Amino acid sequence: MSKPPLSLGRKLSFSFILLMLILAMVVGVGEVFVRMKYQELYRKNPLVPPYDTAEKDDLLGWKMKPNYTYTGEMKDVNKQPYPISLRYDQNGFKAFGDTASDRLKVLFLGDSYTASIEASNEHTFYNILADSLDIEVFAYGHAGFGSLQEYMVLDQWVDRIKPDVVVWETCSNDFIDNHAPLEIACGYKVGQRRPYLDGDGSIFYRRPLSLWQRLKEPIWFFRWLEERWDGVKLNLFKQEKRVGEYYIATQKRDYPLFDESVKTTERIVAMIRKRLPATTKLMAFSADIYEPQMGEMKRIFEANGANFYEDPARLLEQTMLEKKLPLKAVDNCHWSEQGQAVIAAGLLPHLAEIMETDSLQH
Repeated sequence: MSKPPLSLGRKLSFSFILLMLILAMVVGVGEVFVRMKYQELYRKNPLVPPYDTAEKDDLLGWKMKPNYTYTGEMKDVNKQPYPISLRYDQNGFKAFGDTASDRLKVLFLGDSYTASIEASNEHTFYNILADSLDIEVFAYGHAGFGSLQEYMVLDQWVDRIKPDVVVWETCSNDFIDNHAPLEIACGYKVGQRRPYLDGDGSIFYRRPLSLWQRLKEPIWFFRWLEERWDGVKLNLFKQEKRVGEYYIATQKRDYPLFDESVKTTERIVAMIRKRLPATTKLMAFSADIYEPQMGEMKRIFEANGANFYEDPARLLEQTMLEKKLPLKAVDNCHWSEQGQAVIAAGLLPHLAEIMETDSLQH
């Protein structure tokens, strides 16, 4: 007696299972191949000092390791080494003055440019300013921080420090850090769980990676396939891979993800101003000169009653161009110790002017 033919549903089920088994076999064989041949290319090596400063944190996402220290060397943009000695206190501050002092108290907040792992404590721009002005300096920053994380640090410490002036260091990457969908679309990404500001003002946490980006982390074969596909598109169709930074630069606010991030950043800066006492001065400056990011950040801070300065970063770029000095570290991004001095020189007249205002006389 012959068996009855399989139903269409069972045929489809068996076909699907067979397809999945074949795909699993292809991925498995491919993964073995890629891990054997491209181990050095794809292997994620552990971070070495002084790049291992981050510690996971439930509130901030990550923070500076308490009492982190490093003594060794850093290289400038010309790959010439120079000695550095880094010290961060038990709360992650690289500078923490006397909260009971009668002197003007200045709190510096920012990201990696303020963390300044490329410079010894005494050669950071804020400690150079402390040497030039009669002020108590407090400084906290960490690589990859967005504006909301910096606000949360402010919220934790403003009532204890009671700063007379808050100096906010901004960066073009802040917009990427402030909006998860934009970080997913961009080439630059921290890719770690962090807080975000929702449209209703609440805070939520997310790891800003797409499903495909998450799959590529453990499965190297997918990375290899993507690179080959990008090569095919470029060679056959002359189609270059575009990431979010390209659309920010070319479309500006017409790029929906950037526009959404700008609106979120507007709300965060308004929170910053609201959290500070009316008598506390807020000033900000950009660590780089990328547009349209710097122009948008300037507009946002000035709309909230803060002075925003472009000239420290412009002075650094101009000095590098004219004097051929190695003002950046080996990553050609962050400031070397010589660069820190230039940034301090750019900020000095603005901070001195604020000190001279009647509302800040002690």
